Amino acid sequence: MTDLPETTPDNTTPENDSILAKQFDPQAVEPDWAARWRNEPFRADATSGKEPFTIVIPPPNVTGNLHLGHALDNTLIDTLIRYKRMAGFEALYLPGMDHAGISTQVLVEKQLREQGISRHDLGRERFLDNVWEWKAESGGIILNQLTRLGVSADWTRERFTMDEGLSRAVRAQFVRLYHDGAAYRGERIVNWDVAAQTTLSELEIDREVRKGKMTTLSYKLEDASTPASNGEAGEILIATVRPETIFADQAIAVHPEDGRFTHLVGQKARIPLTDRYIPVIADAAVEMDFGVGALKITPAHDPTDFEIGERHGLARPSVIDLEGNLTSDLVPEAFRGLERFAARKAVVKALIESGDLLEEKDHDTAIGLSERTKVPVEPIISTQWFVHMKPFADQVLAGLEKGEMRLVPDRYGKVNRDWLENIRDWNISRQLWWGHQIPAWYDAEGNIYVPDPENPELDCDQDPRYAHLELRRDPDVFDTWFSSNLWPFSTLGWPDTDSEDFRKFYPTQVLVTGYDILFFWVARMQMAGYGLTGQAPFNTVMLHGLYLDAKGQKMSKSKGNGIDPLELFEQYGVDACRFAFAFLSTGGQDIRHDARRFEQGRNFANKLWNAARFALMRLGEAVGGLEGEDDLTNYVRSLQPGAASATLRSKDVLTELVTRDDPTPADRWIISRLNAVTAEVGAQLDAFDLGAAIRTLYAFTWDEFCDWYIEAAKPALAEGRLGSMATLKAVLEHILKLLHPFMPFITSEVYAALGHRRQLALHAWPQPVDALHDADATRTFNGLRDAVAAARSLKNELGLSPQDRLGVVVEGEQAATVSANARVVESIARVNLVSELEGRTLSAVEGGVTVRAPLEGTVDIAEWLGKQKKRLAELDKQIKQAQGKLSSEAFVARAPAEVIEEEKRRVQDFGAQKERLEAVLAQF
Repeated sequence: MTDLPETTPDNTTPENDSILAKQFDPQAVEPDWAARWRNEPFRADATSGKEPFTIVIPPPNVTGNLHLGHALDNTLIDTLIRYKRMAGFEALYLPGMDHAGISTQVLVEKQLREQGISRHDLGRERFLDNVWEWKAESGGIILNQLTRLGVSADWTRERFTMDEGLSRAVRAQFVRLYHDGAAYRGERIVNWDVAAQTTLSELEIDREVRKGKMTTLSYKLEDASTPASNGEAGEILIATVRPETIFADQAIAVHPEDGRFTHLVGQKARIPLTDRYIPVIADAAVEMDFGVGALKITPAHDPTDFEIGERHGLARPSVIDLEGNLTSDLVPEAFRGLERFAARKAVVKALIESGDLLEEKDHDTAIGLSERTKVPVEPIISTQWFVHMKPFADQVLAGLEKGEMRLVPDRYGKVNRDWLENIRDWNISRQLWWGHQIPAWYDAEGNIYVPDPENPELDCDQDPRYAHLELRRDPDVFDTWFSSNLWPFSTLGWPDTDSEDFRKFYPTQVLVTGYDILFFWVARMQMAGYGLTGQAPFNTVMLHGLYLDAKGQKMSKSKGNGIDPLELFEQYGVDACRFAFAFLSTGGQDIRHDARRFEQGRNFANKLWNAARFALMRLGEAVGGLEGEDDLTNYVRSLQPGAASATLRSKDVLTELVTRDDPTPADRWIISRLNAVTAEVGAQLDAFDLGAAIRTLYAFTWDEFCDWYIEAAKPALAEGRLGSMATLKAVLEHILKLLHPFMPFITSEVYAALGHRRQLALHAWPQPVDALHDADATRTFNGLRDAVAAARSLKNELGLSPQDRLGVVVEGEQAATVSANARVVESIARVNLVSELEGRTLSAVEGGVTVRAPLEGTVDIAEWLGKQKKRLAELDKQIKQAQGKLSSEAFVARAPAEVIEEEKRRVQDFGAQKERLEAVLAQF
């Protein structure tokens, strides 16, 4: 970070170095700013009169390290927060972490095993002490990594889902839900991790397609004379990928309208390898066109089967225990005690020997794997705590209908509603020690005791009303998401709704997260917000895509395709990475890693840095002595005493510049264009189209400001022209403000070098001014650009280098404008404007400008014409080759999409070159 000196350095001539280093080195600039933003946080004031703008961080796991998804997510959040803060809002970016129940417990237990200790050896209290010690020493690394990203969070409000305030909120939520009848204890199908020995939420499960076997089994009907349905007479065929569960079968289900099975409903069929018979039932959940058309119903081992069983009053015996082994008296002794996958092989072998297995074929099966232990999840029936979700889902649906929340992109609104309309009850209990222990107690008869809503902090075993009872507390903890669904308001003080933070900053304005957790976290926050606060927890949900590798695959350690964002920070610089993340985020689509965008970001940072150095060297020593926010008055006075009034301030500096000091067409044009870009970028940010906003700024800054305006202004700057010098400074500062939310490090550094004591992040966001629209200046400068483009085209056609000088004549409707600004065109295009040419000439037309260049004395005409004809023939050959490939059905069928697109591009590019060259040759 640049520390501005008290006295101004001697940098009054272009030859002297400016206050900025010759080359931009992110590692020399970014760490100091990052440390400043962590140590001097952007504290939001709950008592201010400003309109609030709040975003809470999607809390990363305490065990986590920064990955590209985090980097993308937090770049987008920080961009919005910095923009809104500069735009005058009381902007709060609230940071924090999730306690990550399963992953944290698995990690600490692994460390204990390495010492030969289990958590049961320590006991619950000592084990939890170990977890808290680990958290103090090693947890939260990711927040330090986010500091490196430059997030402008209010670190004084950092929260943790296990801290005292949030723990109180979780307890209050459960107590309220229980006494309202929404939370209940019951027996249902859950996802069971046999390694971690706990239930799992859907979000803690990775879905993976694996090759397996589909087995077709014959269930013999009790009445052997029954006509055939989907098999031979006297049998019904069942297809299953889990033959080891047949011993828990309770029925065979068919669709009530499936004519193949109508005569079987009410009959009984024998479970293979047993002497037990089960009924054939009709249920509309069966898909007639799938498989063999009939399902074996195992209520204790499949969610769909459980629901069918509930409708038909079926029993729910389980044959797989919590360790994943086959148990129960229903299982033949030969298989009892076998691990589930070993049992599958043994059962298949027995079915083949008995003649009940009719077919076994390869089948791709989507299985659920525990995200933490990587073992296949087992659906089991278990007594757990659940929450009725439908009443809360209905509240959210009503809020969506009223427009109280919107999703960006819009297409996710339907996805959100569809899931809410088909919601199931939520299993909220987990068989862990690390987490919020459920505040429920049981007496000897199994009666449930939950604290009084009026005094939710009082444990039931300490409640005087139950002193005569011996109560034991439920050992389970809540699902991690049962705390993080409160995150938008528990972090702001709820259930204390009178707290300053809650009243000021809730509801939050925007939630930024990946679409992959729309169901599991976003929807649960929506329901908790309406159910517990009566309001939507956020006004807008901005969903982005998943960050994938260059081939479009998910990144993972097992695949070895992960990319460490910290390594990208070192290689390209953080600003370049933030540029790339924003540039790649478009319309909620998945993002493929593209190294070119990071290189583009680095090149852009270098371009901006070099432009700033040029400006500083031209602007002179007065830059280092400026005082006040955006006050150009002293600067202009230092250049030309008496030239500026005391009214020349940031809010109207551009207007002042175009109405005084005889601005050049280039000055007027860049101010008009900057004003238009300011309006465009503001609208794009307000529409949450951050990708479009950075692309707009990139194109304007690189092309129009650096490549056109600076080059066009050089003659005036060389003369020391006051208006151009002030315009250069004002426009550069304006651009830095627009770019700051995206690239905060380099913009802050350059802004400080321009003489500002107050950091850029705390300055006001520029606003467009209608009076700055200047159509005449745009028309004039476009004429100059056309003349330069035509002159450059001629030099290229003549085989001259860009540095070669060439005398040219300008004609056409813009000729007078070009002549009046000859120095600009001559400086940029490296030409000399002359009044006439002798002999044969070559011309080029751009817009309303025709530029002619001499052939005699410039090239050997005959030799030049020969080269052009050969070039034309080669272009024609290349076009025909590419068209031939594209017309080949075999090529189009085999070639990758990117190869086909490349051939199409070749046809287009070569065609444009051919058309241009034919126009040139037509002059002869």
